[in-house]
Amino acid sequence: MQPLLSIVVLVYNTAEYLPACFDSLLGQSYRNVEIIAIDDSSTDDSLAICRRYEQQYANFRCVNKPNGGGAIAGNLGISLACGEYVALVDSDDLVTKDGYGLLMAEAIASDADIVVGRAAKLVDGQMSAVGFLYEPSVWSKRRRLGSVHEFAGLMHDGFYWNKVFRLSFLRANRLGMVPGLLYADRQFVHKAYYQSRCTAIITDLVYLWRTRKAGATTSITQNTSQIANFQDRIRSVEIEWHDFDDIPAADAYRRLIAVSNLQRALQMVQAIVPSPSFRAVYVEAIQGLLRLFGDLDYRALGVRRVLYLELIRRGEIAGLCHLVALPFHGNIVEHDGHVYWQQPFYDNPEVMLGPEVSRIDFPTIGFFRVGGWYLDDAHLELELQLHAAIMAHCQVDFVLQADDGVDEILLVPTGRGTAGRYVYRAQLAPLRSGTLYGLVMSYRSAVGDGQYRLGGPLLCQQAATDLPLTTDSGHQLLYAPEAGGVALRTY
Repeated sequence: MQPLLSIVVLVYNTAEYLPACFDSLLGQSYRNVEIIAIDDSSTDDSLAICRRYEQQYANFRCVNKPNGGGAIAGNLGISLACGEYVALVDSDDLVTKDGYGLLMAEAIASDADIVVGRAAKLVDGQMSAVGFLYEPSVWSKRRRLGSVHEFAGLMHDGFYWNKVFRLSFLRANRLGMVPGLLYADRQFVHKAYYQSRCTAIITDLVYLWRTRKAGATTSITQNTSQIANFQDRIRSVEIEWHDFDDIPAADAYRRLIAVSNLQRALQMVQAIVPSPSFRAVYVEAIQGLLRLFGDLDYRALGVRRVLYLELIRRGEIAGLCHLVALPFHGNIVEHDGHVYWQQPFYDNPEVMLGPEVSRIDFPTIGFFRVGGWYLDDAHLELELQLHAAIMAHCQVDFVLQADDGVDEILLVPTGRGTAGRYVYRAQLAPLRSGTLYGLVMSYRSAVGDGQYRLGGPLLCQQAATDLPLTTDSGHQLLYAPEAGGVALRTY
């Protein structure tokens, strides 16, 4: 008999999507499941739909509770679960047919406390990775980790819904979500990662996260500019920091999480320009985080975000608004072997910012471009346009990563090109027919490592215009939303 998996579905006003969600769970190839739908006092037909499924399926039960938020609903579901493992699902999303079978197979094989699978967005019925930032780097390779310290990138996946958790592990460590917190998943998941003695990652697609229509009022994560939601995010960040107050061995881990949380908060900086009320809340919150985090090294966030943080720290809010509102330009100046962003506050005696705040230590969006494709039946070439002084301080690589994580193809520097233009080339013979290979650029530098999936502002104009490119043998270089950028496919 397969171990029982308890699937807890958090339900609130999602009647339009509930049948598809429930059907995806009941249609799993992994059959030994119980489904617990926790309805948080929905005001639409959600509860009636849950009751209908409860009457129809013996392994489905519905619990209706007073409205209190998803965190309380999730904790209740975990407390009611009977399985060896438990999964959490948002009620407007879908799980792939083999999703839980794949996660449970790895859980059994590795005796894991947590198993993580790959997710994709569901946008108007189509799969997409656009909008994911660093999460795909977590899902790109199969791994088994005895500690979070073995793979720092793990903390980028703070979702609860693309995973299974050993139920006894959650209960033994008293792991759950903070009641009343809207953005409760990251705090819960990051704490679980730290306590886990075996976290496994599989590269298979297991979960489809639905992007709701613009204007939908019940989707929390798609209304991030609202003041109350932003304040809830900040509260979550503060709780995460204090979770590790008395654990000295976790200091490096919580600092990584803190930098990641600042990066997420800075995605909303544009909203301070048109809204004075949001601006006041935003500035106060970020200043509070900077005081809380102390001597955190922010340089891995890149020059633009480092400058925004420094202006916020100093209280130069008029200057911040001016800088944020300006059309971005990638003007740079070279000095003593380094490159600096030549923005209005560079070498400005009125503000007196040190030059290190404007230094570009690695490829940062807006300061490099990729393009100049060449594709034939046997080779792919591209050109990286990056200032030579930046290149001198870092290592840049390109790779074609199979979407199933089975293999990857490295593009190697050819030595051709002029100063500031670097040509990379790959042999295409190992390509598997029908597999999508996403094109990824990675860098290593003294202040941090990172990667980009190539799309949008990372491409020069001609490079974007030239796509798609197709060869006689069926290789196609194209922009693929499911890869989150440029990808190669063989038909």
